[in-house]
Amino acid sequence: MATLLLFDGAPASKDALAPIRMPLPSGEASAETDTASGAVLLVVGHKHALAAASFLAPLGVSQPAMLAIGSGRADVITEYPDDCPYSVTLATLKQGASRNFGPLRSDLLHEIVQKHAPKAAPSNIVVVLEHEDQVVPAVSLSITYPLRCELLSHPSRSVHLYLVLQTPPTVPLNILKLQALVDACRDAAKLVDTPPNLLNPTTYTDIVRFTWESRLRELGVTVEIIQGNSLKEKGYLAIWNVGKASSTPPALVILSYKPLEPKKSVVWVGKGITFDTGGLSIKSKEGMPTMKTDMGGSAAVFEAFVATIRTSPPKNYSLSAILCIAENSVDQVSMRPDDIITSYSGKTIEVNNTDAEGRLVLCDGVAHACKHLNADVIVDMATLTGAQAYATGLRHGGVLSNSAWFENAVVEAGRVVGDLAYPLIFCPELISIDTLMKSDVADMKNSASDRSNAPATGAGMFIYAHLAPEDKWVENGEGMWAHVDMAYPVTVGNRGTGWGVGLLWNLSSVLDRHFSA
Repeated sequence: MATLLLFDGAPASKDALAPIRMPLPSGEASAETDTASGAVLLVVGHKHALAAASFLAPLGVSQPAMLAIGSGRADVITEYPDDCPYSVTLATLKQGASRNFGPLRSDLLHEIVQKHAPKAAPSNIVVVLEHEDQVVPAVSLSITYPLRCELLSHPSRSVHLYLVLQTPPTVPLNILKLQALVDACRDAAKLVDTPPNLLNPTTYTDIVRFTWESRLRELGVTVEIIQGNSLKEKGYLAIWNVGKASSTPPALVILSYKPLEPKKSVVWVGKGITFDTGGLSIKSKEGMPTMKTDMGGSAAVFEAFVATIRTSPPKNYSLSAILCIAENSVDQVSMRPDDIITSYSGKTIEVNNTDAEGRLVLCDGVAHACKHLNADVIVDMATLTGAQAYATGLRHGGVLSNSAWFENAVVEAGRVVGDLAYPLIFCPELISIDTLMKSDVADMKNSASDRSNAPATGAGMFIYAHLAPEDKWVENGEGMWAHVDMAYPVTVGNRGTGWGVGLLWNLSSVLDRHFSA
């Protein structure tokens, strides 16, 4: 067990601590500092914040160490105080960030903790924060200690994480909301990390159903599951064709929450490819490993929905989460290049690349949002393209939107929580189905023939083409749409990050305020 404790000011009375708990697979914890032999006390913060932290001396930090850190003569100092069973490490965090970063260099914070708080040793981590807007990005540190697959064995250890606010917050911190965010991010990361022999369309759907029964149904959430042959019978032929070759059938899962007097309908749609072989356009032996993460968009949508409804359900709009779940496998019935599919929107698609399957499942998802949920706002989130990294880098997701206001709202919602994002170009005159995916035998192809013309945007524009009615979703029209490609931020190294959960969780509040007028 790891315990996250927030101090309202420093120094603070221990009796005033409000805990946020992060269960680890094994190990024990309490609200007391771990003093086991070999334990580590790691204190991280900006250098002047560490120098001014009066609570450090009672923990065994020497005055010379604090002076060396505060003066900039050292970035990291480790001491072994007399009569103290743990080592003490002070580490400085760089100040300042560009306009495209957030209020805290959480990436550096993660690196410091990974380097100086050994996973095998009991650890006590203290992060000194200067402003309340740094709390949520700092909470993402919980991903450094991920939940793990039940098949694996783990050493017993305990971790205690403390966030110390130097100045009192302007409004009381909502501990329950932070707890929900911590849990949701770690649960999303665990789903991304789960191997495909354990997480397939059937077991994934079962997880969602169980979560609904145990945590969401009592809050008024409804669930609809369209699975297997029912997808084919009801016309969801894009997701059906992607998943039909797997031994576990595809599913469209719709979770919905409706307040008393909703003014608008907001729908989040997540790509949930539990494993992507590429289909008959099969991936290489180098490209196929890690494709268990291809359901990261749906994991973020699902867990953000759970966190939002359990802590701050919207008052001014109904909120739905659509999970487009399938496995892109290979069999004698696999979808083929040259197949023509009629999607749920009614538009026909000439398949020229079976490895461009994510946009196919999503086009049925957004069509459902338009037809059955009367969506006014749609956010689709997906590990969609390798081109995303070329457009926005490894840590920033790409945001494509038909609304300048909404584009900025999505990017800013992610920035302040540490889910970094940056806009993709929206220019239908030059980058659209007509210019990139024109077909002689169908309404469109599913993959661009010219990969040099903003392919990350092109993939998003394929999804955009299935929004209806078309006049509602024109640029700056009545409907607001954002496509979020998070192919690379979904992991760092070989582990899931929970990216996207915080962005959607924060965006839900932004939209509630926006629609309150």
